[in-house]
Amino acid sequence: MKPTHIYEFADGTTATLGPETPERFLTHPLTVLDGLEENHLILSRLVRPEWFDDLSEQERDESLSAFLQAGGSAEAMTLELRRTESDGSYRQYILGRGEGSESGSTVEIKVGDHTYRVTPDEVFTAEDAGEVFVHYFRHGDVPAGLSLRELVR
Repeated sequence: MKPTHIYEFADGTTATLGPETPERFLTHPLTVLDGLEENHLILSRLVRPEWFDDLSEQERDESLSAFLQAGGSAEAMTLELRRTESDGSYRQYILGRGEGSESGSTVEIKVGDHTYRVTPDEVFTAEDAGEVFVHYFRHGDVPAGLSLRELVR
């Protein structure tokens, strides 16, 4: 069966995933994130089921332009979603649980040489993130109820 997704690891290696991929292949890599060398994972849905090298350059670019990314360590990570909006533009968001947080309260998440400041409800464990990754893999979006805070760069 041809792959439907591509998983990119912090060291630049990739793995292709298809409809029959066991959930543990999605969730286990999140448990080894250490915030240092193993500091992020990116899951992208391919524009059509196909081997990545058999996609056109435009299809490869489009496939990698929308993704779900985890960054940090297994104990404390951020999740980011980049997607195409109805107007055709791409926007990127930090995911949260929608619980709100104390005004001004932030948590620092180390991702390699970078430190990100997020609110407490935007911090996920590997177990929490695994549920989001599995949902994204199956449905192409994050579960209902998660908040999206747009990243402005």
